Amino acid sequence: MTQDNSQNPIAEPIVLDAVLLPSLVQPDFFSGKTVVVVDVLRATTTITSAIHAGCRYVLPQGSIETARQTHAKFEANPETAGVSMMGGERKGKIVPGFHGGNSPVEYTPDVVADKILILATTNGTVAMDHCAQASRILIGSMVNVTAVAQQVVDDPNLVVLCSGTDRWITSEDVIFAGAFLQRVQELRQQAGLPVGKLTDPAMIAINHWQTVQRQVDAGTPLADFFKNARGGVNLVKIGHTPDIEFAANIDSVPVVSELNTKTWQIRGV
Repeated sequence: MTQDNSQNPIAEPIVLDAVLLPSLVQPDFFSGKTVVVVDVLRATTTITSAIHAGCRYVLPQGSIETARQTHAKFEANPETAGVSMMGGERKGKIVPGFHGGNSPVEYTPDVVADKILILATTNGTVAMDHCAQASRILIGSMVNVTAVAQQVVDDPNLVVLCSGTDRWITSEDVIFAGAFLQRVQELRQQAGLPVGKLTDPAMIAINHWQTVQRQVDAGTPLADFFKNARGGVNLVKIGHTPDIEFAANIDSVPVVSELNTKTWQIRGV
């Protein structure tokens, strides 16, 4: 006789996952999931900084061309002319004709307050396009890692999407993934919730973070690890060391931003 379990369904397990590079999964992998997108150096750190500085909202763009087209539409409307600004980079440098680059230190209140920032970057904003089928998309960085973890602590299906650098896995994003997932586990434990099952990539990320954390606790600045990562090496070469220092300052900008999958606007939560 077959037992009928329809009245006593088995609860779905809590899963904590990480995707270490967008190309490792298809876009539909993110369907129905809460995704935390990270590009520590620099897109998600820049977005967090801009929102904290009073930016009205950020419109992430998958290409330079769409950024220019979006800005042109704002300028063509008398009611929104002068409200939007274009930011972004290619090979780490500001795009010709754009108002700003992809540096978290440049979007100060006097630059971006009450503005709409149209942002096109090589890795981070492209990763956001890749997970557009998610049920919820949050913007993560080391400067707001704990605040984001607190926002999703009771989410049953959580995945960190690392943007990488030029289609390669990059250490600083994996460091964030590990630090973030470890914080989620700690917060869940404190709240008396099931800690959740870690996937293999999630375990790899946490192990990487714990190795780094031991050295940070012993006195090595986190920025040193970022400077030696693929993305950091590139930034040091072109004179953006201050961006790395900013990005390595853990929990210094405790705001949470969310990408609305319908309007494609990133706003503070």
